[in-house]
Amino acid sequence: MRPSRAGVITALLFALTGCGYKSGSNSDSGDYHWGSLYRQDIRTVAVPIFTTRSFDRGVEFNLSQAVVKQIEATTPYKVVSRERADTILEGQVVDVQVSTLSTDTDAAVPQEQMLGLTIDFTWKDLRSGRVLVERRGFEHSATYYPTLGEGRAIGRQQAVERLALAIVQELQADW
Repeated sequence: MRPSRAGVITALLFALTGCGYKSGSNSDSGDYHWGSLYRQDIRTVAVPIFTTRSFDRGVEFNLSQAVVKQIEATTPYKVVSRERADTILEGQVVDVQVSTLSTDTDAAVPQEQMLGLTIDFTWKDLRSGRVLVERRGFEHSATYYPTLGEGRAIGRQQAVERLALAIVQELQADW
């Protein structure tokens, strides 16, 4: 079965005209536009180890490491030392809370618990001194199940990873 000449010409015309999407930053033409979710004027970020006001020590190290991994994996930014960075992302762990969501009625043992992390963080442009993003009381939580053998460390790591992802999503450029 051979395609007709008119069918081939029609397919070529559709292929050549496109669908209206264009890449780049000029949206004045009225066509659709797409670009990066992240700022184009920034290449590097310094992420010093977060500080903490919590008595739950060590979470600041895990969070700093998770944020660095998320930046490297999901953004166009490169994590470098402060001396070489365009910007700096600094944070402080404000609170770590554990709450029991459900207990075994017979043994009074927690079945489901939630670990919540609250932080403050600031992302600042080191070249101009301008604050790009600042969040206070930024929080995330994760549930874990002690009766299934999951300890507090499991809940803490899950909360840290979710919080790191949320922090990096806050670094996206304004619409």
